[in-house]
Formats: sequence, structure tokens, C-alpha cells
Amino acid sequence: MSDNQIVLWQNETLPVLPKKVSKIDEMVTYGLQLQSKDQKQIVLGFNSESYEMVSTYVWTKSITSLKNQLSKMGVSFIAEMLDRPDINEYSNIQQAISEFEAIRLAEELGVISGTSAFRLRQAMETVTHFNQAELEEDIENEMTEDEAKTILRSCIQGVLGYNKIEAAIDFKNFRTELEESTLKEDNPHIVKLTQSPYFFHRTVIRILLSLVKSTSGAQLENSLANSNLIIPLLWTNLKHPERWQIGRSYSELFTDGQTKAASGLKRVLLKVRGFDFVPEDLRSSSFIKVAHEIIQAHEGMNNFYNEPAPVKTLYSMGSTIPIPAFSICMTSVLCVKLGNGYGVSNAAQGPANEIIQNTTEDRWLYFFKECLETNDRILFKLNQSSPLKRWIDLFDSVDIDSLTQEIQNRDIVNLLNATKQKNTIRVGSIAKKMYSKIGYQNK
Repeated sequence: MSDNQIVLWQNETLPVLPKKVSKIDEMVTYGLQLQSKDQKQIVLGFNSESYEMVSTYVWTKSITSLKNQLSKMGVSFIAEMLDRPDINEYSNIQQAISEFEAIRLAEELGVISGTSAFRLRQAMETVTHFNQAELEEDIENEMTEDEAKTILRSCIQGVLGYNKIEAAIDFKNFRTELEESTLKEDNPHIVKLTQSPYFFHRTVIRILLSLVKSTSGAQLENSLANSNLIIPLLWTNLKHPERWQIGRSYSELFTDGQTKAASGLKRVLLKVRGFDFVPEDLRSSSFIKVAHEIIQAHEGMNNFYNEPAPVKTLYSMGSTIPIPAFSICMTSVLCVKLGNGYGVSNAAQGPANEIIQNTTEDRWLYFFKECLETNDRILFKLNQSSPLKRWIDLFDSVDIDSLTQEIQNRDIVNLLNATKQKNTIRVGSIAKKMYSKIGYQNK
């Protein structure tokens, strides 16, 4: 258990599904969120070998429960945490955020453990694959009993085995302190934060920006004072996507006439010389919105069918992607190109290829220097054999040698060199290490 996740569950007396439990009728009794009729339906589904149907039912119930718990933290908070400016108070969280985003956010907030998040991601990919509309009816394409059982176990261990899921108490207390008091540099939370994995830095930045945007009076003053302390402490190690988020928040506050909040963030940006990261116009927001639509399609059900339309839209918006939007746009395109363990959307490859071909060497350099090191989506894919092989093929035409000459991060240099050598084992090993470095669990 991480030092940053002191308490993961509100109720410490809840049972944990033991390894030795393998019979379905016994396993379902550990699902405290499963009513007796749910348990009976699951058992009947297994007995009739309806593995795809019962797995989809269990998965849907689990991810719906997880999103419901996250939504209690407030829609604006969720939007800020995910850096989703397209989500507002009228958004339906069940539809607005993808399953991948829900799992990632739950892990970052300590709602679920790293191991549970890893298992849930695997369950998500399996369920998504077997729900592809174009999957041919063939015995090879039928879900097995073992696959269905693994999904059920993962869902009970991660979500359904608990009556009430709450964010880590330690993290909730820290958020309260950020809003209700002005912290000093020697505060235990601040000391712990500077020593924490990167995703905690990213999480705290997003919490601060959410508080600055949503509070007033004394709470706003505290939030701004804490931003003035924490952001400069983290700034040197912050990657460009997070720096752009701070700059974009200042721009939005200024445009909306929230003078006090904008002035407070302005002082922060002056302190770190960060005005290079304030967007000049709203063009970036349009690109960001479409990129999120691609990711939503990619991480949702029937993704191979839903991906082409938003990818074509992104391609039609022009060959030059604004720098503030470049990280999320390139991430979305790479998701389409790398696909998942079961394949790619063939119809989306054309426009995705055009976007890749239009990406200049200086933009690739920016992506590798500033974006990949903390890009959990792409690093997670490089932990999987099929997307990893597609990654190797993707960079055949990129001049890797010229890129590595200008990159100082050894992990990135080693990953690129292994990519050039087509060493899939080496690339996967480096990606796994990088994924762990930013705080996520991959086994």
C-alpha cells in the first residue's frame, strides 16, 4: 500500500474474496453490491455458458457503481481532475467519462488500489473485445469460462465487494486543508507531496485549479495562497500538459471576469515565469474537445465502429495542431494506431496515418521530451504485446537517431533506441518501469 493511500476503504470490516474461492455460487456471495436476484442471474448465466452476457452485466454494474461514487465529488471537480473542459454541470458523468478515465481517477484518488485498477483495466479490455459488433461468430471468438470468472473476481475484488467506496481519507483531508487553511512549506502533506509519484503531483495541481475556479471569500484566498506555495515547488518537474492546464485555467478565469482568481493565478505564473503556457486563443479548446471524443470512442464499447468519425474530424481541422492541445491530440491518435489487445479500427487508420505523417520532427521531439514520460495511456498500451508490436512498426519512418541526440531522459532514449532495434521485449520492459515510476501498478 502506498504511503499516500493510508486508508483505501471507509469500512475496514468488509470481507476480501479469498484465492481459494473458485465456485461461482460461492464467489457471488462476496459481492456486497449484488442483490440476491443479481447473484442468481450470474450463477444461471455461468451454468448456461452465457459468459459474454454475464460478464457484460457484471462489468456494467461495476463501472456504473464506480462512476456513481466518483460523481459524488462534484462534476466540476471531476472535469478538472481529468482535464476535461468539455464537461460541465449539466454533463451526465456516466456518459461523459470513459471507463478508462473512471478507473484511472479512482486509482489516483485512492478509491481503488493499484492492483485493483490493473485488474479492472484487463477486465475492461476483455469485455470490450467480446462486445465488438463485427466479431465473427466462431468458436474461437467465444469467451471462455476462465475469462468470465476472472472478470467476475476482478469486479468483486475491486468494486462490488464493498458496500460503499470512498476516496482515501488522507487525500480528502489534504483537499480540505487546501481550501480551509494556508499551508506552510514544512506541512507534512507538502513534504510528502514533493516525494510522491508524478500522478500525485498532477492530482494536486488539478485539485488546486478546481478550488480556485469554484471557491470564493476565505476559501478562494486559501486556495490561491496554497497555489502560490505548491505550484512553484512542483513547477520544475511538471510536464508541459500540466503547465498548459495552469495557463489555460488563468486564461479562462480572465475571460470569465473572475478578477480575484485570475490575479492570484497570475502571481503564480509570474513567480515561475509561466506565461509562455497561457493559450493565445480558443482554437486549442476545439482540438482538445475532438481529441477527447476520439478517446471516448476508443475506450468505449464497439470502439472499432465509433473511432473513425472523430478521427476524420480531427484530421479535417488542419495539419497544424496547437501546442496546448498537442499532447492530448497525439495521445488520441496513438491510441487509435496502437489499438488494443484485440486489434485496431481499420476504418480509422487512414486519417490517423495522415495525422502521423503530418507530424514534424520538432513535434515528435516535443512529444517525447514533454509528454510521453507521464503519459499513462500510452505507457499502459506498451505493456501489452499487440499494441507494442504496432508501436514498433509505427516508427519505422521516424528519424529516431536525430531525436535521441536532443533528449536527456535516459528512459525515453532507451525506449526509442529499443524501438529502432525492434526489440519488443526491451521496449515493454522500459515502458513498464516508466509506468511504475509515475505511480501506477502494472502487475
